[in-house]
Amino acid sequence: TIRGGQQLPDDGGAEAITPPIEDTSVQNFAQDPTSIQPVAEQNGSPTISSDWSKNAKISNFKERAPPALLMLSATYLFLRFSGEKGLIGLILVMQTAMYSEAVSVVDGHNTKKGLGSIDEIASFPFQKWWWFATVLATTSIRSIVTKYTSLSNEKMSFVAFGMSAIGLVWAVVQLAMVNSISTEETYRNFLEKVACCHFSLLFLVGQSSFWIKTVQEYGLIWVLFPAFLVIVNDTMAYIFGVLLGKHKLIPRLSPKKTVEGFVGAGLSTLAVAVPLLKRMHGDSVTSDTPRHAIILALYVSLVSPFGGFLASAVKRAHGAKDFGRLIPGHGGVVDRFDCQVVTAPFVYLYLKNFFNVGRFSASD
Repeated sequence: TIRGGQQLPDDGGAEAITPPIEDTSVQNFAQDPTSIQPVAEQNGSPTISSDWSKNAKISNFKERAPPALLMLSATYLFLRFSGEKGLIGLILVMQTAMYSEAVSVVDGHNTKKGLGSIDEIASFPFQKWWWFATVLATTSIRSIVTKYTSLSNEKMSFVAFGMSAIGLVWAVVQLAMVNSISTEETYRNFLEKVACCHFSLLFLVGQSSFWIKTVQEYGLIWVLFPAFLVIVNDTMAYIFGVLLGKHKLIPRLSPKKTVEGFVGAGLSTLAVAVPLLKRMHGDSVTSDTPRHAIILALYVSLVSPFGGFLASAVKRAHGAKDFGRLIPGHGGVVDRFDCQVVTAPFVYLYLKNFFNVGRFSASD
């Protein structure tokens, strides 16, 4: 059959209708003005204007730099006067904020999809914070309580197990009380949220709790040194990406990351690691100091960035540009510490197994 100059399939008169392609450029621009990029013609093919891309990145860098410097200065002053106990308190606040941001991203996505009306588990907002308290009792709070009180690890383990058992019974009873025509959908929606909460607890709260163990057993310096390495790596990845970036590293997950940025950041991190650790150690430098610095720098360069890539995947899956808006130009706490939390367990376990130098105090 010929209609309008187009040959249609001979299927009894049925036409193959191609659905219109949705133009999401306006929506993307509302979320991120830099997502709409001017296009130039090169050999008959459209290419992204490199001048525009570089100018946009420089403008973004100028926006991000002042809040970053302000945050670093405030953290320095806070730790200068509060020391290790102040850092432990700050970690607890960060864990609460990161967990809240992560579950809020998923809740917001479900609300946009209209799944919020399906959820009939009225106690879920309380349950998710009960699970948070349970994991804290198992990790961060456990380290603090056993350090500064007479409670033993065994007693804290019993408390945490009791909280876990209560959470289990509570969740199952609530599921059993569901009475609606969409019971299966309610179960599915609830279990998806449970999976999100527990993954957030494992990835964010569980890993960051190693900071507390590190500062208690090895001193403040072994939390700050890896944190500075991550900051150097993240900053240099951005700078090398702006100046030299041409090849996308993981375009589907994080389109702005480039191979040049990844390699340049790694070399820069390795270059500053040894002098930075020697500077922070002062008179306590040993012959093993360069080895420790290089090993931590390698991990920060090769593994830690994947925490950021995973966070990008979570945001992309749930249609979010950032996890929050707490830090102008940076997003939320998760956006700023997604690579840091991946580093925390390695630093503690490395020191536990291969470090034989004395503890460094806050004054050092």
